[in-house]
Amino acid sequence: MATAELDRQRHQVLHQAQIQAAAIISQARSDAEQIITSAQIIASATLQRARSRHLPRRRSQADQRTQPTPAPAHSDGPAPIMVLNDRWRIYAPLNADASAMATLYKAYELAAPATTVVAKVFHQANNDPQRFRTFLREVRSMRLQHPSIGQIIDSGQDHRSQAVYLISPLYQPGSLNLHLQQRAGAGVSLQWGLQVLGQVLAGLQAAALSNIIHLDIKPQNIVLDGPTNIRIIDWGMSQLHRAGKSVSTVSPGGTKWFASPEQLGVTDAAPSTLSDLYGVGALAYWLLTGLAPLRRELETAVGADADLLQVRHLMQAGTRPEPADHLTPDVPEHLGRLIDQWLSYTPTDRIPHGMDPAAALGWARTALG
Repeated sequence: MATAELDRQRHQVLHQAQIQAAAIISQARSDAEQIITSAQIIASATLQRARSRHLPRRRSQADQRTQPTPAPAHSDGPAPIMVLNDRWRIYAPLNADASAMATLYKAYELAAPATTVVAKVFHQANNDPQRFRTFLREVRSMRLQHPSIGQIIDSGQDHRSQAVYLISPLYQPGSLNLHLQQRAGAGVSLQWGLQVLGQVLAGLQAAALSNIIHLDIKPQNIVLDGPTNIRIIDWGMSQLHRAGKSVSTVSPGGTKWFASPEQLGVTDAAPSTLSDLYGVGALAYWLLTGLAPLRRELETAVGADADLLQVRHLMQAGTRPEPADHLTPDVPEHLGRLIDQWLSYTPTDRIPHGMDPAAALGWARTALG
């Protein structure tokens, strides 16, 4: 018996060591990919600066005289805050939902001053590894080519300030959060809301096929590109995944009301594509009822200044948000049940029993009808 018990303990220790080793290898691979991406970005920026420095020297004087001078757009406004790599003129902070990791600015290209873009600048990223990792995750994810994912026009590191930056289109009329604030009391139609949710699921499905999970789906991170098309932005919390599960050993946290229980440590499950499905459920609840899930229940319990930890405690206690169809008569009962399923605190309960989690987002798109 003593020998059998010793063998069992040895097997258990070996199994735990294998799990830890796999986690370390996965994290090392993720870190290596980020380092390679960083090197590529900086090398590209260095090459671009070298070309821009030598290009004027190759022009003849006649060419220089005939070269058109960019129109001094915005010259009647405030002076530029900065010019990034002699290409992007930053001239005003952007009044929009912003990340603590970066600052958003309106900008334009010196060679095309008529078109306004968005510059997301990660100041002092060289001194803040988390800020730099956030930048790299956004570069990696927003290079995905899909009509429901925000795009990157340019990225790099400014040779003067050393700030790293992303340049993206200025999508109008802006985020769902700001757009619906401006339409206070108007509400949204069920048909329009379902179109938005279908596009969000399509974008997340495309990302999942490239082994990326977003992990921060919320109204501030869904922007309108015209009246009907949406874009998912702000991939700073995204993680690589394998077999549907995050390969990172670091819990990503999340945003109050919209983070999944596994992101908040309510369960032992690793963040996965099912975490993004929870985020879509929370977005659907907010979009169709005007309230974030659990906000009504939590404010009843602890008041208006609820924090993320109190949301976590409410989940641990098993408190559920009132079904969406109970709050809004326009929401059909079957849709209310579907949203409630996506908001399940056990990840595998968000999809039909026995379904492969990799199929979750595709199934959800079909279930919306």
